[in-house]
Amino acid sequence: MIITKAGRRMFPSVRIKVKGLEPLRQYYIALDVVPVDSKRYRYVYHSSQWMVAGNTDHSCISPRLYVHPDSPCSGETWMRQIISFDRVKLTNNEMDDKGHEKLSGAVM
Repeated sequence: MIITKAGRRMFPSVRIKVKGLEPLRQYYIALDVVPVDSKRYRYVYHSSQWMVAGNTDHSCISPRLYVHPDSPCSGETWMRQIISFDRVKLTNNEMDDKGHEKLSGAVM
């Protein structure tokens, strides 16, 4: 998946099922995406693979949480359904103010 400044919906989307919550308590559910290494990647079409294209500056990556739009909800509500993060957009725009997850480079 190539990440752009305009943002791209994450594919495949994250879908989770939770259990063990207190039914009457209110919970926020959030998604946090963390880079696994300090590399930038580019996709090489003629060889159909991702190649390292340099290093990133992790100091410019500020933590961002995507809070599920149904938050807060009771534990009973969260446990009753599959929680889908299908609206999450990933971006490499450091100035993004729309709540998109900030990542650097591309994600494999």
